[in-house]
Amino acid sequence: MLSAYLINVSDKLFVPSERTESPAFWSVYTVTVVMMVIYVGLINKLYNGIVAVKAANDRESELRILGNYLLFAIAAPLLIHRLLLYAGETIATQGEVGVDSIFLNMDYWMKDFPFLLLPLVLTALFFYYWPQYRLFKGDKESVVPEQQDVSVFSWREYRLPNILLEQLRKVLDPTISVVDGRIRVFDIVFILYENQSYFAVLSNGEKYLLPRFRPSMLAEWGLGCWFVQINNTVRVNMLYLQHSLEDRKNLTLDETVDLVLFGPKGQYSRELLRIGRSGAEHIKDFLHAVPTVADEGWNEWTVEVR
Repeated sequence: MLSAYLINVSDKLFVPSERTESPAFWSVYTVTVVMMVIYVGLINKLYNGIVAVKAANDRESELRILGNYLLFAIAAPLLIHRLLLYAGETIATQGEVGVDSIFLNMDYWMKDFPFLLLPLVLTALFFYYWPQYRLFKGDKESVVPEQQDVSVFSWREYRLPNILLEQLRKVLDPTISVVDGRIRVFDIVFILYENQSYFAVLSNGEKYLLPRFRPSMLAEWGLGCWFVQINNTVRVNMLYLQHSLEDRKNLTLDETVDLVLFGPKGQYSRELLRIGRSGAEHIKDFLHAVPTVADEGWNEWTVEVR
């Protein structure tokens, strides 16, 4: 609603009465509010179709995906809005406005255009960096290659652990349980160091003490190499990280787990995903070891908890 107000007040921002006192202002404002809602939905849809279904393998491909997304997410609403304005001007002037004014009306591009461009850019960037807050997510998202049956080993080729996560979810019991005082490595998302002790944060949000745990013990877990230290107090299970991981300053969890841990009902802070000074290097080391990293034993209750 604020963006719709700014669009209609535009260059009269500091003397809004020159616009708001017009008899037609509030009618136009109402229509603009509706159109802005439509534009937000359109940007959401374009994100789902351009960004969510693709995985960036490197920084260059990531920038290319972002560039394509911003181009369509901003250009489409701009074109629609300008055509609607032209239609309104044509009706108001009984056809005296030429088609060339769509692109050649410099008064519009200099005074009004920036107030439309800014909210569109901010909305597009908001969905890109915080996709969990989109209005709708469309079809189930996946960066798995479009094949009927993807081998559980294909994640190595693409260096995307969440491909393996999707496969494991199809074959493992989703129920999280403690069996004889032990849990599965598969269920652990974070290992935290707090108050001189280590804790396991599970994918359902539960938190357990890891008695007598020391980082050197990860080698005994078989799958311990999957827990990469990203800052001084946090190790993350790489299985639950989404999209390309190299050269990323902000890590993104699997959407389902992200909602549980960090959503409205979650009890954890996204500060857990903060990458410390050596975190990026540790992630790269894991990715370089992908060809030989262990990927069996996820369904074994091997981690002692209390």
